[in-house]
Amino acid sequence: MKKMPVLLFIAACLIACLIITAGCTQSSPTSPAGTPVSTPSAIPTASITPVPTTAVIPSESTIPVSDNTITIMNDAFSPTNLTVKVGSTVRWVNGDDHPHRIEFASKAFSTSTYLLGASQSFSQVFSRPGTYDYDCMIYSFMHGTITVVE
Repeated sequence: MKKMPVLLFIAACLIACLIITAGCTQSSPTSPAGTPVSTPSAIPTASITPVPTTAVIPSESTIPVSDNTITIMNDAFSPTNLTVKVGSTVRWVNGDDHPHRIEFASKAFSTSTYLLGASQSFSQVFSRPGTYDYDCMIYSFMHGTITVVE
């Protein structure tokens, strides 16, 4: 007998849905000549109050940079050549909407290749003086140099 109230509830919901949707269908009024007559339709507008958010997603123009940051934008490294002191960290930020694969000519690092998707970044610490050339393996015309001084 417990199934009966559930079935009645479902039947009542179906009937309510039919009644509600029946009022949503109507034919266009026609003039005596049989051509449709346009009637103004009132579309209710809702007032939407924006909900404050706590997360801020940076756009391409607001990617934070420092003196030791190289930005990849429009298939170019900026700056192309960077001089830093020993122990400095250099950060690459991909501002393009497609990936770049950065590879160091010198295999002085445990990982010499970095794949950066759109809006991704990576950092490398330079602990020895020297000149470190790098390229984008995807776009062979992209070259850069890090010069590390004491």
